[in-house]
Amino acid sequence: MAYRSKQMTMHLMSRGGRTALVITLATVIISQCIVRVDSWVPDGQSKIRIPYDPTVPSFFGNSSDHFKLLDQDENTVLIGARNAVYNLTIGRLLEVPGQRISWPSSDAHRELCTLKGKHEQDCQNYIRVYAPVAPNRRMICGTNSFKPLCRYYNVLPDNGSLVYDNNELEAQGRCPYNPQHNSTYVYTDGQLYAATVADFSGADPLIYREPQRTEQFDSKQLNQPAFVSAIEHNGYVMFFYREVAMEYMNCGKAVYSRVARVCKNDKGGPYPFQDRWTSFLKARLNCSIPGEYPFYFDELQATTKAISGLYGGDRNKIIYAIMTTQENAIGGSAVCAFSVQDIMDAFEGPFKAQRDIHSNWLQVPPSAVPEPRPGKCVDDSRTLPKASVNFVKTNNLMDSSVRSLHSRPVFTRVSLYYRLSAIAVDPQVKALDGHRYDVVFVGTNDGKVIKFVNILSANSSDDVRTVVISETQAFPPGTKINELTISKRNSALIVISSGKIISLPLHTCNENSYKACRKCLDLQDPYCAWDDTNRDCKTIEDVHASGASIDRFYQRLDGERIGEICRKYDHQEPTVHTYEDNDVYTRVDGSGAAEKPDKPFDQRNVLIVHANHGTVSSVGPEDIDNEISMTSIEEEQANRVISTHQYNPKPDTYVNEKTFMTASVNWTLGLMVCVGMLILGVLIGFFVSQRAKCSKSLTGGEHRNQLNWHSGKGLTMLSQNRTSGKDVNLLMNTTNQYHTQQQAIVQQLQQHHQNNCKDNIDFDYKDRSVECKNSTENLEKDISKGMGTLQKVKKTYI
Repeated sequence: MAYRSKQMTMHLMSRGGRTALVITLATVIISQCIVRVDSWVPDGQSKIRIPYDPTVPSFFGNSSDHFKLLDQDENTVLIGARNAVYNLTIGRLLEVPGQRISWPSSDAHRELCTLKGKHEQDCQNYIRVYAPVAPNRRMICGTNSFKPLCRYYNVLPDNGSLVYDNNELEAQGRCPYNPQHNSTYVYTDGQLYAATVADFSGADPLIYREPQRTEQFDSKQLNQPAFVSAIEHNGYVMFFYREVAMEYMNCGKAVYSRVARVCKNDKGGPYPFQDRWTSFLKARLNCSIPGEYPFYFDELQATTKAISGLYGGDRNKIIYAIMTTQENAIGGSAVCAFSVQDIMDAFEGPFKAQRDIHSNWLQVPPSAVPEPRPGKCVDDSRTLPKASVNFVKTNNLMDSSVRSLHSRPVFTRVSLYYRLSAIAVDPQVKALDGHRYDVVFVGTNDGKVIKFVNILSANSSDDVRTVVISETQAFPPGTKINELTISKRNSALIVISSGKIISLPLHTCNENSYKACRKCLDLQDPYCAWDDTNRDCKTIEDVHASGASIDRFYQRLDGERIGEICRKYDHQEPTVHTYEDNDVYTRVDGSGAAEKPDKPFDQRNVLIVHANHGTVSSVGPEDIDNEISMTSIEEEQANRVISTHQYNPKPDTYVNEKTFMTASVNWTLGLMVCVGMLILGVLIGFFVSQRAKCSKSLTGGEHRNQLNWHSGKGLTMLSQNRTSGKDVNLLMNTTNQYHTQQQAIVQQLQQHHQNNCKDNIDFDYKDRSVECKNSTENLEKDISKGMGTLQKVKKTYI
C-alpha cells in the first residue's frame, strides 16, 4: 500500500511541469482577452428613458405616403408625400389652410406603370425634389408612376400659396423612379445637382447636373451606390454615399462609405467628353475603432449639414455621419465627425489605381500624374488636355481615406434590435461655463430617439467623452425613423417616419420630474441649469435671457460635485400645497381617501389629483430626491395610465488615450507574469522529476535486501517455521470448515421455512399465519441448538 502511494505521488509530481505550462497558457489567453475588452468600451446607457407617448403633437398619414422633408423655415416644414405636398406648422404640426399642393399622376401614367409590373401603391406620384429656382418661383419633382416629372409653381405674394404655371418637364436624372430609392440633391447657384438613377430598373446610377453626368455603367466611378446626402462648399459640391468597393473585389465583396466631389464650374471636357465630369473624384470615409486591428463601421446611413464651430479651441467646419456595420453582421452603429478640411486634404493626396484586372490596387506614383492635376477646378474645363480627362475617368479614387475628427466615433451603440438611421444636431449650444457644445439627436429603425453630447469637444479635438442624456420611444417599436430636423425657435425636434410625423421637446428641464437639484444636474444636459435661488431647473436660454448673476446657477456637464452642491437640499422642510376646491385627496400609503384639510398640510403623505384637469399636481416636497414624477393624463383615457420617466443614472464609459495606455500597461505586466510563471513551472517540474528518480531507486534497494535476507537463512530456521505454521494452519482450516458448515445449515433451514410459509392461506382457505409464526420460533430455537452443537464440536476438535 505504501509503495502504491509513493508511485501515485511521483506520478502527480512528475506532471507538475505540464500543469504549470497549462496554467501559464491559460493566463496568457485570459489576459489578452481582458486587454481586448478593455480597449473598446461601448457608450453607457441613457440616463433617462421616456416611454412612447401617443398624445404628443402628430401628423398622421399611412406607411405608403413615404413622407420626405423638402424645406423648413422658422415656423413651418414642407413635407413631400403621395400625390401631395403638405405645409405644416412646427408647434402643433397642423396643416396650414390653403397651402396644400395636390399633384396626382394621370390615369394614362398609372395604367402604363401597372402594365410594367409595378404595384398600385407604387404607381403614384411621390414628391421628392423641391428647389427655389427664383425668389417667387419653385420647382417640384415627383416620381409620377415611374415616369419622373418636374413642375414649376409661382409663389403668390399675399399669402405665400403656390400656383402651378402649366409648365412641366421630364425629370430623368433629377428625380428617382421609385420613392424608396436612396437619392439626394442640392440646389446651388441656380443649378440642381442630383444623385439618383436614370432608368426604370435603377441599374444606371449617376451624379447629374445638366448636361454633365458620371460615366454610364462604369463601376470604377459608381458601383451600386446608395446616395445619402449632398452639400455645397467653396466652389465644390460633395456627395455622400455608400457603394460596393472595387478596390476590395480581389479579396471578396465589401461596402465602403464614400465622399465624392465635383467642381461647380465644370463645363465638361473636350470632345467627346463634353457631357462628362472632368473633376469627379472620390475618397473613402474611415469611421472605425482604433487598434492593432481596427473595427470598421462601413455603411453610411445619414449625415448632417456642415456645422461651423469651435472644437478643441480651433474653429472648424464638421459633418456628423451615422455609420453602421453590414446587414448580415452584428448590429453595430456609430456616429463619427468628419472635418470638411480633412475631406479637402484627402482630394489633394495621391491616387489609387489598378493596372489590370489581375493586379492589386496600389498608389499611383507622382510621376504618372499628368499636369494640370486631374480633379482640380479650372476656368474652362473644355480646354483641358485629353490626358487629364482620361486619367480622371479611370483613376478617380484617392489612396488616402478621410479619418474621423477624433480618430474614433463620438458615439457607439451595439444592439441586436436596432441600428441608427437618422441624425440631427443642435450646433454650438452655449453652456453655463461659456463653452459651446453640439447636442446630437439620432433616430433608430426601431422608433427610438437618442440624445447625447461630447462634453470634451470644447477643449479637445482628440479625446471623446460622451454623455447619453435620454432615450425616447418616439414611435411604436418596429417603426423606422427616416429623418430628424430641429426648430430652435420652437425648441422642438421634428421626427419623420414613412407614415407619421411627431414633434418632441429638445429637453426635459421644465418637467416636474426634474425640479429637484440632483435630478436636474444628473442629466448633464447643456440645456438645463439649476437655479439655486428659486430652487428650480431652468433652461439655459432662460438663464442667459434673465441677465441674473451666473453665480446663482449650477451646471455640471462632467457629473462631478453634484452631491456637494445638492447636499443642502436633502433635508429641507416639506413644501406647502395650496389646495383647490376640485382637488381629490388620496393617501399615498393606499389607506384610502383623505378629507380636504382646513389648513395647509404635509405633501409627503397625500397625493393631490386635480379633477378639473385630470393631472397629477405633485407628490411630496419638490426637493426630495425620491419624488415620483408623473405626466398629464387625459380624462377621456379609460385606463388612466400614468407615464413615468425612469431615471437610471449610470457611470459614463468612454474611450480615451488613458484607457489605451492602461490597456498597454496591463498587457506588459500580464506578459511578464506569464514568462515568470513559465520559468517557475519548468524549475518546479525539473526538481520534482529528480526527486522522483531518487525515491524510485531507494525503494528498489529495499526489495533486494529483503530477498537476500531470506536466502541467507539456515535450514533449521526454515524447518522450524514450517513446523510451527502447520499447527496454525490446521486450526485455521478446522475453524473455517465448521464455520462453512454452520452457514450452510442455516441457509438450508431458512430456505425450507420460506418455501413452507410462502402463502399463509391453504387450499382449504385456512389461515396458517399462526402456524408460520410458531414454526419461525421453533426454527430460531433449532438454529441456536445447532450453533451450540457446532461450538462443542469445534472445541472438542481443538
